[in-house]
Amino acid sequence: MALVDFNKVKQLFGDSGQPSDADLFRELFVLVLSRSTDADSYSHPAEVASVQEVIKKELGEDMSASDVRTAAASKIYESTPLRKVLAGAAPKLTVDQRRAIVQGLVTVMHADELVSSREYEFFNMVVDALDMTPADVAGLVVA
Repeated sequence: MALVDFNKVKQLFGDSGQPSDADLFRELFVLVLSRSTDADSYSHPAEVASVQEVIKKELGEDMSASDVRTAAASKIYESTPLRKVLAGAAPKLTVDQRRAIVQGLVTVMHADELVSSREYEFFNMVVDALDMTPADVAGLVVA
């Protein structure tokens, strides 16, 4: 399955069938991290490279820089805002999966050593849409 076709995400909004949590997580992970490279309207090469590294580490898959840029500009954003995609998917993901998305996002946003105000807003939107608490984001787990 191609990492940038987002078929499982599309199933949330009208296509038949329900995606498995693992497939949905993979696609959302790629979607959010790739889109974050364009959050401030400039895809810094260090951010694109960071997305590639984080995807390799978390998913064990290689993704080319052009695939990252393709995912960042996916037509899926034209039909459904990312906030709506994430809010619809959040109940289907575990807290650990949502936390992995956010931790990957932090890594990518720090890749160019700057966090712009638009990246800051993007981060907060992702956390809010994934219905995460500050404790979830911090990795705190009740024993």
